[in-house]
Amino acid sequence: MKEKKDVLKGRKVFIYSRVSTGEQEGTLETQTKTIQKGLKELGFSGKAEVFEEQMSGGKKERPVLTELIRQAKASKRPAVIVVRDIQRFARDPYDLGELYNPLRDVEIPVMSINEPIVTGTRKVPNPSSDLLGPIMVAIGGSEISTRLKQTLEGVERSRERGIFSGTPLSLFPKDAMEPRTEMLRLLKAGVNTTQIAKRLGKSTSWVRKNKAAIEEILLAGGDELLDEWLKAVILIRNMEIEKGEGKGPKATRRMKTVRRMTSGYLATPKDFTAPTQADLDNYFTNFSDFKPKRSRQS
Repeated sequence: MKEKKDVLKGRKVFIYSRVSTGEQEGTLETQTKTIQKGLKELGFSGKAEVFEEQMSGGKKERPVLTELIRQAKASKRPAVIVVRDIQRFARDPYDLGELYNPLRDVEIPVMSINEPIVTGTRKVPNPSSDLLGPIMVAIGGSEISTRLKQTLEGVERSRERGIFSGTPLSLFPKDAMEPRTEMLRLLKAGVNTTQIAKRLGKSTSWVRKNKAAIEEILLAGGDELLDEWLKAVILIRNMEIEKGEGKGPKATRRMKTVRRMTSGYLATPKDFTAPTQADLDNYFTNFSDFKPKRSRQS
């Protein structure tokens, strides 16, 4: 407590609050209030400069933090940066070092309200905080790395089953005709990309992207594979015309399951078996059997 009170004396205080996602944005105000309350309990009665940011702490380059550091360095009075916890400043011990060393050189410490941490500077070293800070950051970073590893492992397991992550391929169930089949017909007739885009009501980039995808399928399996793929596209599209599109926030869980279970084939038909109508009906009817399995951690 005394160490924190001492470091605040005569210094200009810069508050830094950070959340990673938009869903957490409402907690920025709570973070800042926690810091302000902690400063008040430490006897600080001045006006602090407040900087709030929505960005992952895994990113070293953060615009608001960069501006805060610039202003702290330019301050006529000695400065101190105050955070709720050291992980708000950085989520990786290596990033912590890279961000803090330039501050250390100009005698600007970082203080955590919720932890016994006031980082040391060249003139005023603080070995205990300089040891504890990276440890606290590493603990948080380890949690993130573990979750990322589990996510990647889950993605790989899903890929083995023919399930791809990401936004499903759009099959345009509201269009009068299946656009990829029509695009292929127009290409064979010698129509150029710009004209195809106009006729289909799509962008030229959409035409180029799908033309490249079709060329990949042809390279992998020739006309036979392409015909099989287009039949599957039409099969799934017909179900979407009847049951509703299987992507987007308004999609039903049943059709989302159909699209999820056929995503691998639609993305890379050479690697998976083409779905049949019986497969689609099974996914649709027994959708709960195909929900992603959550692994339990002991």
